[in-house]
Amino acid sequence: MFEVLILEDEEYNREFLKKIVNEIPEVTGTYATSSSSEAIELAQKHRPSCILLDIELCPGDISGLAVARSIFSINPDCFMVFITGYTKYALQSFLVHPYDYIIKPINKSKLKALIKEIADKVRQRNTIPTSIIIKGKGECYHISKADILFVEKYGNVAYIHTGDRIHKLYLSLDEIEKNLSSSFFRAHKSYLINLSKVKKVYKDDNRSYMVSFDNYELTASMSRNKYCQYLQIINDQTEGFVCLTQPPTKNEDS
Repeated sequence: MFEVLILEDEEYNREFLKKIVNEIPEVTGTYATSSSSEAIELAQKHRPSCILLDIELCPGDISGLAVARSIFSINPDCFMVFITGYTKYALQSFLVHPYDYIIKPINKSKLKALIKEIADKVRQRNTIPTSIIIKGKGECYHISKADILFVEKYGNVAYIHTGDRIHKLYLSLDEIEKNLSSSFFRAHKSYLINLSKVKKVYKDDNRSYMVSFDNYELTASMSRNKYCQYLQIINDQTEGFVCLTQPPTKNEDS
């Protein structure tokens, strides 16, 4: 399936986008709305592969970038495409990893080509194995990516923590990261964490951060710079978000 969610507050543009998207054979479903809150609900319910998102929404509504952060926290594997009349939002949108921008006025042929390109990437991604295979002496482990809590690099060895055991692998974190989904976050130069498995992030005595996981006693490390990125990823401005760290003291670095 390849479904597309459209968030556009101007009715003409919304219907124009919907018409173009529905003409693309690869698209199996389309959801269009002018409401930020409804867009978040649709993303949570249907988990569309592609999001066409107007950045500049009506005053009083949640901002397009806030909606993008919320959807990204729900479905980090979606392809986010921003629709805007300006390019000034590029830096602000970095943390939700937009795939591309569509600059108004919308070019029909370019939009179709972009959607088809994304559909092809989704198809390719769906054919990628969901497991990592580790071969040892007389052993061969098939590790489900969904079961990985975090990956730790120490020296020349990477240790994959799955909860029930720790697997040893002689690869760099960069090589391992290429084979994982976007739900994995480089929390530290020596750690990759599975955001869907995180229980709590808290400050340790060295003014860095530790990451704990459900039903697992070992923890991962998170640097202060990465913690700022982490907060922006999960800060979806929806109800239920709780900050688990103490506010910085007066003499503490931001």
